[in-house]
Amino acid sequence: MSAFKTMWLMIMFDLPTKTKKDRKRYNWFHDELEKEGFMMLQYSIYGKIFSSPEAASYGRKRIKEFINKNIKKGNIRMLMFTDKQFANMEVIIGQKSEEEKNEPIQLLLF
Repeated sequence: MSAFKTMWLMIMFDLPTKTKKDRKRYNWFHDELEKEGFMMLQYSIYGKIFSSPEAASYGRKRIKEFINKNIKKGNIRMLMFTDKQFANMEVIIGQKSEEEKNEPIQLLLF
């Protein structure tokens, strides 16, 4: 996989948690992201790596569909960028998580 073709999809969200129903929806969204293979980078920030821009676009479409059906309040943002750009992300305070440190497994076909 080329670092320029491998894409990251990052989801950042701020959902209301004042009522029991809001907290239930927040937890549902968190669980759905994990089921879809997203890893938590920070609270309310999740990322997933895709093998191509097309795969990332499909992943974005899928996330949009289940958000549109189930979440009506709050703020959710998505950002897509290359693996090379992700690797250049600067951590100001703290450290990269173990998942972030592990590079994707690259297959050598010949």
